[in-house]
Amino acid sequence: MTFLHPWAIWIGAFAAAGPVVVHLLTRPRPVKLPLSTLRFVREAVRARRARHRLRDLIVLAARTLAILLLALAVAQPQWGPQPLVSDREQGDAVRVVILDVSQSMAATEGGIEAVERAKNVAADYLHYRPGLSANLILAGAEARSVFDGPSTNFDALRDALSGCRARPERLAVNAAIEKAARMLSLTEDDQRRRELVVVSDFQRASWGSADFSVLHPDVNIQLQPPDPDAPAKAPENLAILGAEAYTQSSNSRSVQLRVVVGNFTQAERKVNVEVAVGETTCRLSEVCPAGRSTSLTEGIELRQIGWQSGEARLVGVDDALAADNVRPLVVRTRPRPVYALITRRSASAFPSSSWYLKSALAPDFSQGERASVEVRPIDPTDLDAAALAPASLIALDHPGKLSPEVIELLADLMRRSRPIIYVTGETIDAANLQQLGDAAGSGFRLPVEVRLPPAGEFRRDLKLADMAFDDGVFGRLGRDFERECDSLRFAGGLDLRPLADSTKGEILASYDDGSVGVMLARFTGSPAHALAVINADLGAMNVGNRWETMALVGELLAEMLEGHRSEPAYACGEALQRSLPGEVGSSAGLRIVGPGMTDAQDAGQSLLRDEAAGVQWIWHSPQQPGVYQVVRGDATVFALAVGVPAEESDLDRLAENELKELTEGVGRSMYFHGKAGSSDRSDDSWKWFAVGCVVCMLGEITALLGFRA
Repeated sequence: MTFLHPWAIWIGAFAAAGPVVVHLLTRPRPVKLPLSTLRFVREAVRARRARHRLRDLIVLAARTLAILLLALAVAQPQWGPQPLVSDREQGDAVRVVILDVSQSMAATEGGIEAVERAKNVAADYLHYRPGLSANLILAGAEARSVFDGPSTNFDALRDALSGCRARPERLAVNAAIEKAARMLSLTEDDQRRRELVVVSDFQRASWGSADFSVLHPDVNIQLQPPDPDAPAKAPENLAILGAEAYTQSSNSRSVQLRVVVGNFTQAERKVNVEVAVGETTCRLSEVCPAGRSTSLTEGIELRQIGWQSGEARLVGVDDALAADNVRPLVVRTRPRPVYALITRRSASAFPSSSWYLKSALAPDFSQGERASVEVRPIDPTDLDAAALAPASLIALDHPGKLSPEVIELLADLMRRSRPIIYVTGETIDAANLQQLGDAAGSGFRLPVEVRLPPAGEFRRDLKLADMAFDDGVFGRLGRDFERECDSLRFAGGLDLRPLADSTKGEILASYDDGSVGVMLARFTGSPAHALAVINADLGAMNVGNRWETMALVGELLAEMLEGHRSEPAYACGEALQRSLPGEVGSSAGLRIVGPGMTDAQDAGQSLLRDEAAGVQWIWHSPQQPGVYQVVRGDATVFALAVGVPAEESDLDRLAENELKELTEGVGRSMYFHGKAGSSDRSDDSWKWFAVGCVVCMLGEITALLGFRA
């Protein structure tokens, strides 16, 4: 137990001695009287003395106790754990207040956003007191401080606090703690008390990874929820966690929609989602189990060709967080996919390897203009950037020796997310493949060691021994197809050996001699595959144009294009870097348009830059969700969607004991100002002492009146 005003205890102790001293000084003294009937007087005095002595003791006890209770009421006893940061503490101090302004702080309870309640709490720690220096950190995707260090300009701190709002960003909690740690570091010349106040909803998705070990052990940590008396249960919320649209390989106007809805409530809910893409709209409905996410899919036909934007929106929803009920999306439709087939052989001559590859790339190529895909054979001697510009995929089969200029061109297209399929059917392909991997740069790695077959030996009768059927690329073909492949026999190719650190996701098929049959390679950090290798001469196979061969190449083609069908999701407040498509050319004449943008370069925050790998879109931090477009004149050449981070939609909070574990595990002292009673503390016991004081005073009056009778 501590006291809010300990000085009242000392004053009360001295005051309580007053009635005792007065009682002792005012006791009646014996008086001698000349009486003849002394015996009767003595009997009357003894009877009256006993009665007055009892009255005096009761009155004295009541007065003394009343004074002591009044002193305790003024002192205001504090029971249980006490705040580590408050204005009661005397002496100089350095205080940093971290205010969470991430998207989850926009959740409403009782019609009031959590961030508005949090601002009132934070303001209590940002007012002038002699010897106090403070600073305010607004924590979202970045930790933004009002000043570079602690300051006594409390007016500016409170102005910045009053103007802040919740941002559509995730909370980078450790970045905020590290920034506060630098401001609260102790030096030999500065030993002032260090105080850290964190005002947040303590969302589990963000604070579960908080690291307080960077703070000095002497820093007092105080955690403050926006509403200490709010129930521990998180507000119920529904959200669109993801929305994408991607074109199907067979028809560029046929778009597959996928919307992920999160149900962060305690009950099963039926959700309705309206999706609009370009001029096409549709509605998706599904029953979402409680506490889980559900994917809603639908295929639609678009009316237009080119870049089209849209959004998915929850309808008929009343939940805690409205900002995550809508999510933007973007898709690009093309007139007809174009695949470039680089070969020295005729793709029309049957049964050549190039003919088989062309048949796998476009099974309906015989329909001519009505075919779903156009395959353009290109002789390596006629190869240049203009010839490959329209192609969304490049295939090589028997290309012969490639020049350094062609190798560099292909590597540059790979860096610009143009997928390449290479059929290594002859020995010269070993040099081409090795040079292509070297030209791609340090971020690209071939998962195989490239070897030539022994001199004069042609690889024959190779059987597939290990394929990615279990949850792999070829898993969609089923086990019956795996049994059909037992009759396939391959020939030609190189002696490719898997590296020790290669994975199943890279080596898709192997032959019975231990060499690699099919492999994939990608750039570090990229979700899309950049290069696929089919290690065989398709024209030398034993089965010719069997449907198994077509299906294998078709599944590999789908895997290569999977990462190129839709743009990845970008989050508000976080750095964005994207290579624009190769056909964009240079950055001359390009400008960026989007929500809230008035200038092409958005005050220098968004930048289009010409680099060796093409035009790079570099943006420090998009501020608003929506679709942003790169336009030249009136035509859109590229578009992407920026949305609210999905984890901000789950409003589940860490419990008090979980927060204590985060600090106790690193030896830091922490106080959590949670719901009343959760910490077994009570600050209103002074009221009972005041009531007791009044009761004692009434008891004194009652005793005086009673004994008077």
